[in-house]
Amino acid sequence: MNKTRKREVKLDNLNEYKKELQNLNVLSAERIVEIGEGIGKFLKDCNIKTTQIRKFLDAIRKIQTKFDKDQVILLRPKLAYLAGREEKLKPLMEVLDPAIRAGAQSKESFQRLVYFIESIVAYHRFYGGQD
Repeated sequence: MNKTRKREVKLDNLNEYKKELQNLNVLSAERIVEIGEGIGKFLKDCNIKTTQIRKFLDAIRKIQTKFDKDQVILLRPKLAYLAGREEKLKPLMEVLDPAIRAGAQSKESFQRLVYFIESIVAYHRFYGGQD
């Protein structure tokens, strides 16, 4: 993010992110990291625990060794289940759902999804997210 801008993410930003993440495969690495940073900070501010985000990252990493489009798509109901159990995870689900759909398109797109989730976890921790 631009250093002169205040590092604050609101629900409006999440809607913008959702639109951009529909085209995950064309986003620059820099933009993926910027969005990951914004979401990581937002989730920290919502008191989401690092372990809650890491569970999803772990599910993605299991698929990473052998890309399977169907397995990527099946991450959507897993995420919905997590969000159903914990109301404050719903914004994460809303942002990740279009990214998952885009990540299922090809192995390259899926790798970008992995980078995106990793950046969310990293910035969540950076901004003080706890276990």
